[in-house]
Amino acid sequence: MLPFLFRSILEMRKEKSRDAARSRRGKENYEFYELAKLLPLPAAITTQLDKASIIRLSISYLKLRDFIAHGDPPWNAPSAKTLKGQCPPPSLCQK
Repeated sequence: MLPFLFRSILEMRKEKSRDAARSRRGKENYEFYELAKLLPLPAAITTQLDKASIIRLSISYLKLRDFIAHGDPPWNAPSAKTLKGQCPPPSLCQK
């Protein structure tokens, strides 16, 4: 009797955990879908994007908006000096 009860409790915990994970994934997917809808792209494209693409395009869009608003980042300016011989971001560092 006790082993049956123990197995039953374990099964209930597993089911509760699966349900919580399913709910969490559903909420995440909804938020990704909402974020994709905010991108300046046609719905035919945004509905086909995977999560990584949504994040990548969102970051690019935000960087572009910042660039349009403020121009070049300060480390691109010709007068930008390095501290103690350190280069600016690696993509801009020429040795």
